[in-house]
Amino acid sequence: MKFYWLLLFLFMGLSFSHAQNSGNVDSLLKVHSDEIKILKRIHLSGYTQPQFQWTEKKGSKYPGGDFGANINNRVSIRRSRLKVAYNASPFEWVLVTENTERGITLHDMYASYTFTKIGLKYTAGLFPRPFGFEQSYSTANHEGPERARFSTTLLPAEADLGCKLSYFKLKPFTFELGVYNGNATAADIDSYKDIVARISIDKGLRIGNLSGGVSFYHGSFIQSTNYLFETENLNGLPQYVLQDTVTNNKGSAALRQYLGADIQYAIKSNFGLTTLRAEWVSGIQPSSASTSDSPKSATAPNFDTYSRKFNALTTYFLHKIGKTNFQILIKYDWYDPNTDVEPENIGVANSKLNATDIKYSTLGLGINYYFKNMYIMAYYDLITNEKASNLKGFENDLKDNVFTLRTQFKF
Repeated sequence: MKFYWLLLFLFMGLSFSHAQNSGNVDSLLKVHSDEIKILKRIHLSGYTQPQFQWTEKKGSKYPGGDFGANINNRVSIRRSRLKVAYNASPFEWVLVTENTERGITLHDMYASYTFTKIGLKYTAGLFPRPFGFEQSYSTANHEGPERARFSTTLLPAEADLGCKLSYFKLKPFTFELGVYNGNATAADIDSYKDIVARISIDKGLRIGNLSGGVSFYHGSFIQSTNYLFETENLNGLPQYVLQDTVTNNKGSAALRQYLGADIQYAIKSNFGLTTLRAEWVSGIQPSSASTSDSPKSATAPNFDTYSRKFNALTTYFLHKIGKTNFQILIKYDWYDPNTDVEPENIGVANSKLNATDIKYSTLGLGINYYFKNMYIMAYYDLITNEKASNLKGFENDLKDNVFTLRTQFKF
């Protein structure tokens, strides 16, 4: 009898052990299955843009980065970005870093949540502002080497810290409204916040695709002194005039306001894919005497404020030739930082008008050839400045044209 009890005991022990092992295996499989699901939601992508550039004169200023004082040609990595995205719809998380010879920096860092039923998406963090076309168009897809001069001047670094609501239920329209620091990727330097709004449309037509929108930027620039200058006409001559100094203006807000409109049209034919784009911006830009750049530093400004009315335009003609991998590009843009003055007014004694008030126009001619994960770009910028007869050094067009030979690797 004892023998049978011993056999039963051993059988129950083996059964329990087997069940326990099966349970462990099931648990382990579930853990691995969950881990695989998480890994499938993570996506890596990126691109690198090594390039050679040549300019007519050492020290030329260029929207993609000024040349050094002793340099008229250079090899550099214009951009190299790695994107990590976790997509578990309706939730998304994105990190983008910039990795070049200048160092590793944060480019984008944001998360979003989409409420599909009501057509609403909430985004927060560091990400592109919804103003115009060029700002939101990825540099990995840009056909030319740089955005237009006004784009890099008014909205530097492409991104800003803030939050945004997008409404997409009313197709083909999209409505976007965001609140931002107004200091690009740098930490905030004041308590003022900027509002950016955009209404856009994207519509497929019988013979092509039409998209575009209108954008509005309403923000502030903190005044670091009591002195605010604006352009006025005194005795028939435009010049900077000191505004009211009775009030203590230090720390107050100078108006930063833009209005923009853009349109894009793409059509396919037997000759290939043709794309036309145009973008116009006008408004008021506060900055300093020596630049019209928007703030992008974590250091508070320490200069008098100069407020200017400006306008700008950029146009593109793109054509991908037939069924080949060749694409030609013609681009023209201008940026007039002070529309209240003519070139002959700049440099006049006591006017305080200087090189910052000069208008620049750029005609770009380029050709691209696309491989599977790479393209080659050859591009020439013909940069023209206003000839200011009263400003030394600007009596004639500057020698600052730039040739760019770039390859881009993308995955």
